[in-house]
Amino acid sequence: MYTIELKDYTIIPSGSKTGLNLLHFAVSEGDVCSIRSDSSDDAHLFMRVLSTLLAPSKGVYHFKGEKLDFSDYRKILPVKKKIGFITPEAAMLSNRTIRENLLFIRYYFENSLSISLDDYTFRLCELFGIVDKLDMRPAALDSIDLRIAITIRELCKLPELLIIEKPEDFIGQKKFALFIEVFEEFLQSRIPVIFFSDNNHFIRRFSNREIVIKNKQVTAQGAGCEQEQA
Repeated sequence: MYTIELKDYTIIPSGSKTGLNLLHFAVSEGDVCSIRSDSSDDAHLFMRVLSTLLAPSKGVYHFKGEKLDFSDYRKILPVKKKIGFITPEAAMLSNRTIRENLLFIRYYFENSLSISLDDYTFRLCELFGIVDKLDMRPAALDSIDLRIAITIRELCKLPELLIIEKPEDFIGQKKFALFIEVFEEFLQSRIPVIFFSDNNHFIRRFSNREIVIKNKQVTAQGAGCEQEQA
């Protein structure tokens, strides 16, 4: 079973006359897909589509075989929980501490305010050096530490799909080697990853499939894309 599968998909953002089109796109466990695009905006739009932040103008989105219903955002929430999205657009709740932000999804789905950080989350906080900032609010952190906290939050969702936008810029060069170490460990789970990066070394090292966005058309190479060539 594919992790995600999009069929006959068209996205036209609000206020725009053009969007993105694809016939068929799917990813499975073990796929690590890099995006090559003639427009950074189109790459960003595609990642927002995959993260379920945008409803299609037409087409069908399946997540692990389940057809998603975009008519009510509440029906999408259980799927959003399963998708990690590391992007410059990401933010944290300003009136909650970093610790509370890291626990927020668990608060919601476990219906409890008494839970604490799990071992994996705490280990990442130690590795990236933000343990002493867990009880601060986002505004008190510098931009890099805040982005690190967002990255940890998305990884510690234990997502079933991870989407990353320009990690070399988002994480920052000082912490990028640490991120690569964590990312390599994450890939051992075979959870599919889709990323957009300008770092050729990162692309060559990790990508085993390529998604091409050109002239508003999305195509991909490798498994899950047979129908694109039909």
